[in-house]
Amino acid sequence: MGLGSPPPINSQSPESGNNIGKIGSINRVKSPSSPMFSLDNQHLMKLSFAEGYFYGQEGSKKSKFRVLTIIRESMTILIIVTVIYSVISGESPFKRAILGRNSFEVQPEEIEVSFTDVKGCDESKQELADIVEFLKKPDKFSRLGGKLPKGVLLVGPPGTGKTLLARAVAGEAGVPFFHASGSEFDEILVGQGARRVRDLFEKAKQRTPCVIFIDEIDSVGGKRTNSVLHPYANQTINQLLSEMDGFSQNEGVIVIGATNRANDLDKALLRPGRFDVQVTVPVPDYKGRKELFEHYLSKVHAGMAIDVDMLCRTTIGFTGADIENLVNQGALKSATDNMDLVTQESLEFARDKILMGPERKNRLPDKEQNLMTAYHEGGHALVAYYTEKANSLHKVTIVSRGNSLGHTSTLPERDIYSQTKEQLSAMMDVMLGGRVAEELIYGRDRVTTGCEDDLRKANMLATKMVKDFGMSEKIGMRVVRDEDSQSQIIVNGFSDATSELVESEISRLLDESKERVREILTKRRNELILLAEALLKYETLDAAEVKLVIEGKDPKVLRQERERERDRRNKLNNRKVSSPSDRLPLDLLK
Repeated sequence: MGLGSPPPINSQSPESGNNIGKIGSINRVKSPSSPMFSLDNQHLMKLSFAEGYFYGQEGSKKSKFRVLTIIRESMTILIIVTVIYSVISGESPFKRAILGRNSFEVQPEEIEVSFTDVKGCDESKQELADIVEFLKKPDKFSRLGGKLPKGVLLVGPPGTGKTLLARAVAGEAGVPFFHASGSEFDEILVGQGARRVRDLFEKAKQRTPCVIFIDEIDSVGGKRTNSVLHPYANQTINQLLSEMDGFSQNEGVIVIGATNRANDLDKALLRPGRFDVQVTVPVPDYKGRKELFEHYLSKVHAGMAIDVDMLCRTTIGFTGADIENLVNQGALKSATDNMDLVTQESLEFARDKILMGPERKNRLPDKEQNLMTAYHEGGHALVAYYTEKANSLHKVTIVSRGNSLGHTSTLPERDIYSQTKEQLSAMMDVMLGGRVAEELIYGRDRVTTGCEDDLRKANMLATKMVKDFGMSEKIGMRVVRDEDSQSQIIVNGFSDATSELVESEISRLLDESKERVREILTKRRNELILLAEALLKYETLDAAEVKLVIEGKDPKVLRQERERERDRRNKLNNRKVSSPSDRLPLDLLK
């Protein structure tokens, strides 16, 4: 044993290492006043206190960890048992949340809508008249051995009245009406969509004759895929195909589908025996718009001096939903202005709001920015005014509307079903009028970013003229597409030389359009300046006021005459119109 080393520790003594950390051993340590109490004993006592403290801390931590482990394992077991029980049991909220409803809960409706309530689509109603007759008298059609139709597909833009037509078919025939949306057949688990289709048709067969209406059928009847990742994705449409071609020919169940994307539907769904009849529901023409205006104006407190003819002529392209929205916005405007009846001015305000966007008069640029906007919009207006085949100028404004600092509105003179190359070129000229006006007044280095939307639209139009419409002599009648509309995969069906030629022809159309516009505005530069000054003064000008400005006259006189006419109209609006025949003749409105 070397110098200064502690003496050996007896294993049986109170100071033994086996007792270090135990409270009992501390009690047996002699007092410091004892003569036998040495530095070695003090060292052992300190070690005993330290080891006892750490031993207690480790025991406490182990106890806490043991409790948390037990809780975690218990919760895991409880969740597993709950899931198994919920899946095995007949009905439970958990099962309904995961697997969906046990049956497709679509209750039939008794429809009171008839064809007289459907406005603006007389031809579509006529095509559906035979379906109504079949639902009323199925034996009349089946006695000669003819096969009765099983499905009707309504195709048309949004807002044209497809859903209302389907309801009117059931209402005219007096049969139950089952309604479902295509998205309602989508479920998180495999097989639920197909089960819902079966449930729907089972309920319908119990209430024959009846009508099943599936809105937005493209979401459930889209083209089938061969995806390896989703091998069961086609189960729902396969079940729909089976149900439509599975029941007997005179069972009395008519399926009506509605979509605005008929090209996306599976071909098997469109074959005879499933959707036998395809009815197009187009945007209403002048006659249809007039019926719609009369119908919706009869539902509000409209005055006598409403020029329905003018509203119909300035709403070409509006659907039934658009016209309903216009009348509603006009009623809200009249209420905001504390008017007793809906006025012509309120309806025109609503129309301009729909066509050009809401006014943002709080967003006022500085004088220089307003002047640049006035020249830009004046360029559009002058080109539209002097280009022969362009749409008629309606209004031009430098009041901020939507995301634009100004807006120039043009309207066709009649319903458009097809357009000539000359008309499309005129449209392109009007689109480029603002950019060329900026270059003419400020130079090429000071053109603004406000031309972005105009340039984008002009490029899209030129591209369609070359690639889709065959309006390029060098490309000819070949349709050159960049992508397949069915697979959405880029295809290179033409050579690099053809691609360069296509780009060259698009640039040529744009350059020729720009030169035509430059020629008009250079020749009419003084008129452009007058129009910009008038826009700064009045902010908004219609076609008649633009004509006066171009002729060097002040539109102030015309505005005063219109103000007097407006007062006269308000005096005539003393009673509500109860029927269209109560309206004033057109000659009194002018």
